[in-house]
Amino acid sequence: MSTRRASLKHRAGVLPIRLAAWGAGPPLVAAVHWLLQAGAVTRMLVLIGVLFVWMKAVVLVEQRLAGKRLPPLRRLLAWLLLWPGMRPQVMARAPGARPAGLGAHIALGMLSIAAGAGCILLARWAWAQTGNLWAFVAPALIGCSLVLHYGLFTLVVAGWRLAGFQVGPLFRNPFASRSLADFWTRRWNLAYTEMCQESVQRATRGWGRRAGVLAVFLFSGLLHEAAISLPVNAGYGLPTLYFAVNGAAMLAEAAWTSRATATGEGARATFARAWAALWVIAPLPLLFHPWFLRGVVMPALGVA
Repeated sequence: MSTRRASLKHRAGVLPIRLAAWGAGPPLVAAVHWLLQAGAVTRMLVLIGVLFVWMKAVVLVEQRLAGKRLPPLRRLLAWLLLWPGMRPQVMARAPGARPAGLGAHIALGMLSIAAGAGCILLARWAWAQTGNLWAFVAPALIGCSLVLHYGLFTLVVAGWRLAGFQVGPLFRNPFASRSLADFWTRRWNLAYTEMCQESVQRATRGWGRRAGVLAVFLFSGLLHEAAISLPVNAGYGLPTLYFAVNGAAMLAEAAWTSRATATGEGARATFARAWAALWVIAPLPLLFHPWFLRGVVMPALGVA
């Protein structure tokens, strides 16, 4: 009984701290939305910055509640402001020897930026020639991803490795995904995956696996509403629907995988890859809806 009483007392003490950390974000986002009088591109960048710092703070609180040790203050600040990843322990160890292959890593980042710039130029040309939004969208989004995800993020990783920190890649060849779960949990935007694991999953531990998965995807939808729909004040609900669909598809995939015994391994693997590609790509117009494309992507790329 004393152990149970101590556990309940601990939970009662944890709850206000957790609520304070999680509750700080929505008022900050609302303040930016109502007070910042600027173009949609600027509003998006400011909102993303607010969300990033807020989630870093939530992760710190969850780490402390879990009893994990944090890096020294100087490295903690570097993690907070200069590293996209969401596990501060990556900065816990003092810098060591520089890993091999940095030159190739930097070259890959620069090549990705060049390829992304080429795709963006192609998108601008497609718009000038056709005036069709969807002819513009595919090369534009691919170009932005190459510049940001595979270019700048790769150079950030290389910079930290150059400083002696053993940081891992933030994207692990999403095209090699073996399933939808593999894509979302081990390959695409691992900084974001870490954030969900260290915040939502930690806070919802005990809800059960299905409820935890749906909580992660629904929360992802809300964050993307703030970063995509809020800057243009339109398209509300569509990013959340995108992530809800993917969460449901991932749960269906898990159920299918656990029951699929008669089908051959090769056929299952092929189906799982096709299933992942279908649910990631087909509903993308929900995530990057036309209001966001016209209000943010086109002005950011200099297209009238």
